[in-house]
Amino acid sequence: MNAIHSIKGFRFGKLILTLIDDTNVDMLHEYLLKIDESDYFINELHNSYMPKFDVQKRRIKYGFYTTIENTIVGFSLLGISSWEHFRGYTGADTILQMRGQNIAPLSKPPLFYLAFELLKLQRVEAGCVVSNVSSQKSIEKTKGFKFEGVLRDYCRRSDGSYEDELRYSIVINDWFKLYDKSSIEVIT
Repeated sequence: MNAIHSIKGFRFGKLILTLIDDTNVDMLHEYLLKIDESDYFINELHNSYMPKFDVQKRRIKYGFYTTIENTIVGFSLLGISSWEHFRGYTGADTILQMRGQNIAPLSKPPLFYLAFELLKLQRVEAGCVVSNVSSQKSIEKTKGFKFEGVLRDYCRRSDGSYEDELRYSIVINDWFKLYDKSSIEVIT
């Protein structure tokens, strides 16, 4: 696992995923102040994409900012939900002007590489509330994700009502069958 500590990011086709840490968070914050939905993205940066560690000092959150031709287009993450069961989860946020260009699905192969090749996870999960049709489409465009079911009344809305969540996963055997790991370049 020591090699994992030297990773700064991944290149996959036209996308570069750069690991978010203390050295680039101020730059990201400044950038986000200038875009549409800045409050939402600043909140997500600090609450969802910053590094996080468990009580045993194992990293449980890998957040990345994604660029195309030096332009920030979104954020992606791989989280570890259980080291005991080798299970993780993934999520993404795409900058408003870049939505509809498959940024989130294109960011998944490097995250799967991190999950399955480097961290040796068994499965990676994703989900979205049923009203978030764009997230559902994004997950379903990602090669390997299989629909597993509906978690009823899973997410509480701001008005106090509850909404169902759709759940998907990819397992390590799907990764080996569906992806070419040589298409992903590790940046150190």
